Amino acid sequence: MLDGEPITNVAPGAGGIERDPATIHSHTFPGAADAGLLQNTVSMAVAARLEAESVVVEVTITNDLTGHHVPTDSPLRQLILLVEATDESGQRLNLVDGPVLPAWCGTGDPSDGHYAGLPGTAYARILQELWTEIAPTGAYWNPTRQLSDTRLAAFESDTTTYRFSAPPTSGTVSIDAQLLFRRAFIQIMEWKGWEVPHIEMEHQTITVP
Repeated sequence: MLDGEPITNVAPGAGGIERDPATIHSHTFPGAADAGLLQNTVSMAVAARLEAESVVVEVTITNDLTGHHVPTDSPLRQLILLVEATDESGQRLNLVDGPVLPAWCGTGDPSDGHYAGLPGTAYARILQELWTEIAPTGAYWNPTRQLSDTRLAAFESDTTTYRFSAPPTSGTVSIDAQLLFRRAFIQIMEWKGWEVPHIEMEHQTITVP
């Protein structure tokens, strides 16, 4: 499209020919800053049930729309899955069992993007510099070693389970699952003064019972 009109000739007056717009492929090369691309990368399924005195939540992330690992390219990139359960009054339910986000997701106020210790999981390739022992690092050009790699390979699924305490009184429980893409580790972003917002890739809210 150009100025809202379909392109039928990419080089009018310079040897270009008229073509069906559907046969002219885009050469915009969207990347990690393109929300539309990221929101068509993985699928997320959320299920929840009441079990004894707890609420059990299962979240499955499937890399079903790419042919490579997610996230890919720079080791600075990561996906962060946040899982929250609240009662009818909006009060958060305590996590009894299940994974929490690691320190490199940021220690501090969640409203500022610091999610360490919250229910959820993260997908990233974590490197450590051999000389300085700094981790995580994106300086892959220095001698490094890999501490972990939790990225999702093509067509791979990952399911995580969270058990929250049931509300003290009967009523519905709301489950909120949000998958975020962050272009760099938050500590590095703060050091550098990078103000690059994360991109929401998937977001689902369900209620039980």
